[in-house]
Amino acid sequence: MPDPRFYLTSAPMTARAAAKAAGAVLASDPDSKVARAGSVDDADVSDAIVFVEKAAHASKLADRKVGLCLADEALAKSLEIDGPVAVMGSPRLGFARVAGLLHSERPFEAKAGIHPSAKVAADVTLGAGVIIGEDAEIGEGGAIGPNVVIGPGVVIGPGARIGATVSITHALIGARVVILSGARVGEPGFGFVPGSEGLVRIPQLGRVIIGDDVDIGANTAIDRGALGDTVLSDGVKIDNLVQIGHNVKIGRCAVIAAQCGVSGSTVIGAGVMMGGQVGLADHLEIGDGAQIAAKAGVMSNVPPGETWGGYPARPIRKWLRDVAAVSKFVETRSAKKNA
Repeated sequence: MPDPRFYLTSAPMTARAAAKAAGAVLASDPDSKVARAGSVDDADVSDAIVFVEKAAHASKLADRKVGLCLADEALAKSLEIDGPVAVMGSPRLGFARVAGLLHSERPFEAKAGIHPSAKVAADVTLGAGVIIGEDAEIGEGGAIGPNVVIGPGVVIGPGARIGATVSITHALIGARVVILSGARVGEPGFGFVPGSEGLVRIPQLGRVIIGDDVDIGANTAIDRGALGDTVLSDGVKIDNLVQIGHNVKIGRCAVIAAQCGVSGSTVIGAGVMMGGQVGLADHLEIGDGAQIAAKAGVMSNVPPGETWGGYPARPIRKWLRDVAAVSKFVETRSAKKNA
């Protein structure tokens, strides 16, 4: 269930009503209830609407109770679940439509000052124009810069240092975290799916979870998860102008230099070091202790402890050999032409 600190959930609907809202056709058992949007990776989906687009995802639902599963015709025939199945050409689109009906963001009326329900430690220093929303919590010893906006339900641990004009929503933040000016934490991830009505936004219903002793650079953006969470573990250090997509997981003490971009659902291991302007494709795994050279374009998993570079990225010695070979070929060809 989306965290009630940040999201409102409407009354459950029948599977029949959910299928109709999705634009899908029920193939079986219309009697169950759908109370929330879920993922095939959730431990319990007995009251959730989920969707599958790959056989590997469908296998995760085998013999499980499901509130409603959306699938295309081919996958629907192979599903072995306890619960209703609805068929449509774009299950992701149907999921987005229903999730948007079931859940909405908690309203936030951004008025200057501290909401009466917020809990701010007495020794926290607040700059001019700070806005702190309903039920937010800020631990002792913190310093909040001018014109910072902290949304409802946000929790920030003791000793935080938040720079000017930062905005923080849908986030649970640990102790001694430093967030430099202009950073954006908890905004919705970049998720859309084509439909007859144009591009339909996929509701982003997760959170940002930040551990202790994390540093986040100026003008960096960290998107909240789509269903699960975006997670930065203890000791992570992120430079200026970095983009962290939804559902990214970053391991302990990883270091990410300026202007890197990390696409959604990528997992970065502990102690990883990334040079400036590295780009990571989505759903990758970067192993513990790996190092990525500046400006690398990473499109496949990187094993633990390896150093990669280039575009597309590959083990750095291979990349350097490839660059040298191409350079030698060009020089040789040029020499022959000029002979």
